[in-house]
Amino acid sequence: MIGFEARAHRRVLRVCALLALAGLAACVAPPSYRNRPVAADAPSTFVLAHAAIVEEPRHATRHLDEAKTIVYAQTQGGSLTAGLVFGALGALANMGMVDSQTGLDAARMKGKLRLEPRQLFLDAAIRQGLELTDTSGPARTDATPYLSISKSPSGRLVAAAAVQLELGSGAAQWSGLYMYQLASTYSLDELARPSEDLQRKLAAETAQGFDELAAFIAREEAGRKDASAKAPPEREFVFSTELLGGAEHSMPARLIASSQELVWCRTFDGVFALRRSGMKIRTRGI
Repeated sequence: MIGFEARAHRRVLRVCALLALAGLAACVAPPSYRNRPVAADAPSTFVLAHAAIVEEPRHATRHLDEAKTIVYAQTQGGSLTAGLVFGALGALANMGMVDSQTGLDAARMKGKLRLEPRQLFLDAAIRQGLELTDTSGPARTDATPYLSISKSPSGRLVAAAAVQLELGSGAAQWSGLYMYQLASTYSLDELARPSEDLQRKLAAETAQGFDELAAFIAREEAGRKDASAKAPPEREFVFSTELLGGAEHSMPARLIASSQELVWCRTFDGVFALRRSGMKIRTRGI
């Protein structure tokens, strides 16, 4: 009898747990694709900012310069087996190993790269005609530019020009990441001991990346404010990329534009221009 009561009790607990999960699911809004708010009656103004999400310490992330404008991150370096065999404690140990390896890698590259992402973005924004200001205001968009360097599953380091945009404050704040993947990849040794040629190439590719992002933002401004400009609907697809965790991390997106080299897409985090050669697209016709 006691065994029957215990089994019945466990069934009740399982039902309660399922009901609780269903209630939580009903209360949590589904994620949405990042569409930047653009007012039709006035130009957006942009100001160089210091977003906390870029500059504050995070797990498996390190800054490679004192200005916190070159950000290194990785998902590699730990052991998946530890998490599978030892459960939660193994997963925590694995996270610690990844973070530790990130610190070791970053120590080798710290202070080695001579480029200024903030200035490169500012130059690009001016060339593309974006409205810039150095004062705060309710309608301004804070822009935090940086160079992102991440370790891909192959061990190669993948770089991208990135701008974190933030509009408003508090619970109503809108934020989105705009990122343009650069053409070249590097080994850890190359960025730990960069040659003059590498410094010039990385700076040139980063400048081009910010130019492309600023041009996209400018087109976004013009397109949203022109009521007669009706862009075709963005097609949904599923993909993975070496820039964002590799083949094991599939994610949904909406196609903005594509070429033989690049795929521009909108995700739940922002807008990404990704190298087709580093992507695995799981939807036909993209």
